[in-house]
Amino acid sequence: MLTTPHYASSLPSFFHRNITLPPTPAPRIVALNTELAQQLELDVDWLHSAEGLAFLSRGILPHRDEASSGPVATAYAGHQFGQFVPSLGDGRAALIADCQTKDGHQLELQIKGTGPTPFSRHGDGRNTLGPALREYLISEAMHALGIPTTRALAVLTTGDMVERDKGPTPGAQIVRVARSHVRVGSFQYAAAHGGLDHVRQLADFTIQRLFPALTNEGPECYLSLLKIAIRQQAQLVARWMEVGFIHGVMNTDNCALSGETLDYGPCAFMDRFDPMKRFSFIDKDGRYAYGRQPALALWNLSRLAECLFPLFDDDEDKAIEKAQDALQGYDQLFHHAWLAGFRRKLGLEEQDEHDIRLLEHILETMHTGQADFTNAFRMLSSPDVAIRDDYSALRELFPGNKGHFDLCRTEILHRLTLEKRPAEVRQQAMQATNPRIIPRNHQVEAALSQAIEGDCWLFHTLHDALKTPFAEANDGLAAAPKQEEEIHHTFCGT
Repeated sequence: MLTTPHYASSLPSFFHRNITLPPTPAPRIVALNTELAQQLELDVDWLHSAEGLAFLSRGILPHRDEASSGPVATAYAGHQFGQFVPSLGDGRAALIADCQTKDGHQLELQIKGTGPTPFSRHGDGRNTLGPALREYLISEAMHALGIPTTRALAVLTTGDMVERDKGPTPGAQIVRVARSHVRVGSFQYAAAHGGLDHVRQLADFTIQRLFPALTNEGPECYLSLLKIAIRQQAQLVARWMEVGFIHGVMNTDNCALSGETLDYGPCAFMDRFDPMKRFSFIDKDGRYAYGRQPALALWNLSRLAECLFPLFDDDEDKAIEKAQDALQGYDQLFHHAWLAGFRRKLGLEEQDEHDIRLLEHILETMHTGQADFTNAFRMLSSPDVAIRDDYSALRELFPGNKGHFDLCRTEILHRLTLEKRPAEVRQQAMQATNPRIIPRNHQVEAALSQAIEGDCWLFHTLHDALKTPFAEANDGLAAAPKQEEEIHHTFCGT
């Protein structure tokens, strides 16, 4: 069932009400997530109808009461590359509806690419086909990998052209779905513009929306909210690290309280392993490089704690101490999640105190050996390696340092003597953990380039393959890029 956004009725100080989204000349669906639509109990035929297109492109709900809120542009602040901006907000997006799933969960639907809103800051508020399809591909790939994320419901072309640096390009919109779009930047906006009363109001809404069980905790619920955010971000970033995902723009306005991966602008997956790998064209200093993501998540959470701590205790010193104690737990939470994830990748069920050194040595050898991160772990899961101890093909993936690989192989074989599971069972578990296929940058860019020219065949082929990332297939999509195919920079699309 579609309803007006609850955000509008609960938080009148945090949005612009009833913004009017400009009509699109000729909206047309180019990608529709029918599986997700069915989970949301949305009729696929209706979505393709004129009424459905009006909803997807402009947020026009059928039978909406004129007195009720229309599309909502939410307000938030944020630290962007470390610099605080007190007022950002949805400059090219709007919440259009809440939707209840079959299992009773409430989800928000948001259009990205609305045209100007009151928060556009002189931008055009538009989206283009490449970035819209990119977010669709990668967010759905993340979902298939089992990583918490916003989902993509649909991508529509608008029928007009949008001016960007490379000239006119087809305009587009993406409709995405999330448990909530409340972010750390939302609390920063509340603290900067409304003070403690607004912070409490937003915290109460977030608890009711996402963590209703906390309402039974009384005044302690606000500290519990911070602790949940800390745990979820530690677990989320650990999952990113397991698959070589680089978010690219971990600003506080992209850190969601729901624990979902939010915003797929200049993101990318690593090919060759490099702890300082970055892709975002605007991240000149590598602030959001792969290996810095855990520390940046803690930095973002510290900004959340600065907003919330006055709610923890009337005594300021005690409130600060509670916030600091909560934040100090992050490192252990992340380390536990990271170590557990990489143990799974290596097929290690038993625990050994020396595992951390083994894992660090393997990753260092991948770096010096210029090994492809995804393919190396996948080949480590193959029957030849996991059952017959044949590392010859895997060794070829380390062209930069085969001598160090040989040392790693010896350490891995020694460590496996502690395992009690049969090799076949370990191999099956590893293959269910290490993906065969990820959204490779060169393949994504090729698919988007063809789609912009009107041919979406490669986009749909890649999307179908990414739905089953752990399954074996002979589609050629698991191959690492050749040197001339490598993509070194990504862009946010604004």
